[in-house]
Amino acid sequence: MNATLAALAPVFGLIVVGAILRPIGPIGEDGWRGIELITYWLLLPALLVLKLGGTDLTGYEIGPMVTAMACAVLIVTGLLVAIRRITGIGRAAYTSVIQGAIRQNTYIGIAAAGALYGHDGVALAAVGIAAVIPLVNALSVWFLTRMIGDKPANLGVVAASMAKNPIIVACLLGIALNASGIGLHKLVADGLDLLGRGALALGLLAVGAGLRFSALRTGWAPLLLSNLLKLVAVPALTLALAGPLGLSGVALQVAVLFNALPSSASSYVFARALGGDHALMAAILTTQVAMAAVTLPLFIAWVG
Repeated sequence: MNATLAALAPVFGLIVVGAILRPIGPIGEDGWRGIELITYWLLLPALLVLKLGGTDLTGYEIGPMVTAMACAVLIVTGLLVAIRRITGIGRAAYTSVIQGAIRQNTYIGIAAAGALYGHDGVALAAVGIAAVIPLVNALSVWFLTRMIGDKPANLGVVAASMAKNPIIVACLLGIALNASGIGLHKLVADGLDLLGRGALALGLLAVGAGLRFSALRTGWAPLLLSNLLKLVAVPALTLALAGPLGLSGVALQVAVLFNALPSSASSYVFARALGGDHALMAAILTTQVAMAAVTLPLFIAWVG
């Protein structure tokens, strides 16, 4: 447990630094927005292409890992559908609860996997991103447009949304390079490595800068529901599914770690753009990061 905490301390430490820098540092709102954009559109995609395109993944239990992660997300989604029928949560609030319950913060995930499991951990985290991010993006778009929009999204709208997502495009490119046997030329890999080195530090700082403590005045019932499902139910289900699927070792540890992450900051962007409850979404994101500093090490120690 002490080793886990020591490995994760720099990850959450950078988030704290970002939270402190935003109100007092020299970087204004436009500067932080620029950091978020270059990390999202260039640095993190470069890292994902490098890890998925240049790593031999044949020795890992990829199939069981992907299945456990995706099924846990789908079970919680189904549970939330049933809960809304029972509780009558408002439409806008419901979309924020479901985004908070199923999405993952890739910056924290890759940084934590690298700190705990090294190169193999980062490669497997990239596999997790390739497996789950398209799924949760599709579910988020579908629920937001169905609950808030005038017309529910069809498959074309969902596909168009994913085609514009640089994380998904990078994952598909990396998988294609790996599966085809083309791989990455050393010069290309070296360039991607240089770009990828900046992704995690800047991404974690941006996570901290994006925390909105003023949003904590929002209703606590839907917030706690979303947080408990995301930080407890989803990783617990992933672990429960691991046995029947034969998932073990580092692949199991990364699967549980990835599904135990707080939700992605892009949830707020989706909520604001598509008419969801963005104030509740901001509160969910802020409290999940704080709570994950406790729940994430506990789950890692459990499976370790």
